[in-house]
Amino acid sequence: MSFFTNSPHQGASNRRASRHLGASGMFDRMRTLVDNVTEAFDGPAQTRKDRLLDNWMRIQEYYTPQRQDDICKLSVTDTTIPHHMEGMLRELAHEILDGAQISIDEALAQPLEFGACMEYLLQYHVLSDLVDLAERDVPRGMRKYVVRFFDYFTSVIPLGLLPESAIRLPLVAIMRQCLQIVETSPRTVVNGPVGGPTEHRLGRGYHSIMNERAAVVLCHDLLQLIVTLFTRLREHSSMVYLFFDWTNGEMVASNSELAVAALRSASSEYTAHSVRGHELFIVHTIVEYLLAPGATGQLAREALVLVVQVLAAPEDAERFVAFLLDQARVVE
Repeated sequence: MSFFTNSPHQGASNRRASRHLGASGMFDRMRTLVDNVTEAFDGPAQTRKDRLLDNWMRIQEYYTPQRQDDICKLSVTDTTIPHHMEGMLRELAHEILDGAQISIDEALAQPLEFGACMEYLLQYHVLSDLVDLAERDVPRGMRKYVVRFFDYFTSVIPLGLLPESAIRLPLVAIMRQCLQIVETSPRTVVNGPVGGPTEHRLGRGYHSIMNERAAVVLCHDLLQLIVTLFTRLREHSSMVYLFFDWTNGEMVASNSELAVAALRSASSEYTAHSVRGHELFIVHTIVEYLLAPGATGQLAREALVLVVQVLAAPEDAERFVAFLLDQARVVE
């Protein structure tokens, strides 16, 4: 019997197999058709920029004219805004991590390159828009979430992008905004009268407590943002000049004179809006709350250590500390 000659049983078996394969092929074709139709309706897979834009648009939908009356009655936690802000940060973080394969010095020496998500944020001034939303604080509590957005954003951003005006100026603006709210918040006097002879030495954080919990939380978040900023500046201390700029634009030598000048301005004739707009209020905030109770005072002291590390050269540390003890409202 030839192996190429089929028996009657073999022929039946082959016909059944052929019918089975035909049915299987039909199901495969149907499955492919369904997949193609699904893709046609759903579109291709979203990119990170698409997902970032989707989250940002969902936030903006709350601020359409038709929803203004409703949103004023809500707390931010009654909305999906925190979820979408987290989604934006997630896409940015993944994009940044993908490009974080070079050292800090290499990143600063090379031309800036960034992904589509960061490009969108810079080109369309999304951070400035967030500052505007924080200014309104609508829905209630929005400012707190914007400050925390900036805190996380500052912690992960490539350091070479920090000088970008679309990043640095909104960062400064949100810190100023928070300080103004904290400074004007109603207070209860403790540990002696405000304005008394010892207030200059100990700061408002020691002599009074804020009546509104939201202001207490905001003060804490502001100091946390300052700590995060100076932690990053410590990586490349020359960039501190972005946040301390005076003497009509002439840069001070990179030694303790910089820190001394900053603290002297902060602890003597501080004004909430300096002429140049840079940035002695940062140190003012720190020294005002060094002796505040709890986590607020702890953050202020941590920030002060970072200021010393960033602004004072090691050989000038003793002189800097002596000035600090004498002028910056620290108890001897």
